[in-house]
This record gives sequence, structure tokens and C-alpha cells, in this order.
Amino acid sequence: MPSKKAFRVNYDARVSITFCLVSLLIFVLDKFALKNFNLLQSVFSAPGAKGSQIPFNFSAPGDYLRLLFFVFGNKSALQLIFSCCFILPFGAQMEERYGAPAVALTILISAFVSGALNACLIPRPLSGAASVAMMLILLSSITSFAKNEIQLSSLLTLLFCVAGNLSLASLEGGLDRFAVTSVFVQLAGALCASMAVFLTAPKTKRSSASSAKSADERLKEIDEDSPRKKSFWGKKTADDETTVIGSINI
Repeated sequence: MPSKKAFRVNYDARVSITFCLVSLLIFVLDKFALKNFNLLQSVFSAPGAKGSQIPFNFSAPGDYLRLLFFVFGNKSALQLIFSCCFILPFGAQMEERYGAPAVALTILISAFVSGALNACLIPRPLSGAASVAMMLILLSSITSFAKNEIQLSSLLTLLFCVAGNLSLASLEGGLDRFAVTSVFVQLAGALCASMAVFLTAPKTKRSSASSAKSADERLKEIDEDSPRKKSFWGKKTADDETTVIGSINI
């Protein structure tokens, strides 16, 4: 009897899953294991503009790193769960389409643009992966631009994501003009990153796979029509218009 294949877990969306696991680890360390060090405020939050509690310091190398690291920090478990609910499904889809390195680069671009805009415009620290979640949703919606269409489901999902982040901001510290501006700053970073990847990588993995599949199907059809196949010499019908050249007299 043939041996059954062992059941295994496929680590499919490497970048998206790793991103969420790192965010979860940092949240646990900040809230429980290393709560006295205040990791969120000291490392995993982007500095704000002049007048902020943590203003951006152009001469401090650590502040430039915090423009990237803030996406791993979350103020609450609700914020972490909300972001991961968008990052995991859309991230897996985009990694299949564009590949893990492209998605990782897009996360870096969205984080840096959002962090830089926050350091220039908003006198308040920024943390959370809202820009990453919105970037993946936008990237999934603009992939159909080549067909002169856009997916309504992705646009509605983006709308719910923006509304959810505004609701989270109102629960955590009040929905003032800085909180609203912060959400749209992250949306701007998401838009820049998604367009950058879409314009630099128009050919997706999926399209390549479908092209290869079409080529294989075409080769199979040619092989089936080959004279060396028995199916080629099937029974002739009465209406078969076959021309016989010459005859043999026995």
C-alpha cells in the first residue's frame, strides 16, 4: 500500500506572517515582559513634528530607524488584531502575485513615507501597521488597472479599514484633527508604496504561471493531434471526406 503523505503546515506568506508574529512578540514584550522599558515609546513609534512629545531629531540616527520600526508597535491588542486581519489575507495574495521580496520592499516604502510625513506634519508620535494594511489593500485593487477596471470589493475594504482606524483613534485618545490627519498620512504612504511596486513590477507571478499553463495545454493539444497517437487514427465516419490516392489490386 502506498504510504500516506505526512500532514504539514505550509509557511506560505512568509513576509506577512513574519510581520504579524514580530508585531505580536513586540506587543507582548512591551506590555508584559519589558513593560518598564517602554519599548513602544522609545523604539517602536515614529517621532512627530516640532512640538511633539517625541520630536524628530535630524542628528540622531536612531530617529531614522524609528521611521521604519514604528509599524511593529501597537498601542493596544485591538489595534494589533485589526491590522493583522487585513495584513494576513491581502499579504498572502500579494506575495503570490508579486513575490515576498517585492512585498517586503513595499512595507519598507510605506513605513518610511508615512513616518517621514508624520515627522514633518503631525506633532504626535505614530505607531501601528495601518499604513501596511492599507498598502496591501490598495495594491490588490490596482492590479486590475491593466484591464481598465478596479475591484469594488477592495475599495470597500479600504473604506472599512480607514473607518476602523479612525474608530480606534477615537477610542485611544479622542478623534481630533491630528488623529484624522495621522490616518490620512498613513494612507498617503500606502498609496505611494503600492503604486511604486505596481509600476515597477507589472508582470506578476500569477500571469507567468497562467502563461506557462496555457503553453502546456497547447503542447498537449498538439501531441493529441499527432499522427503517432492512436486517437489520431480513430474510426472514420460515413461522411468522412478522405481522398485515396492510388489502389492496390490483389
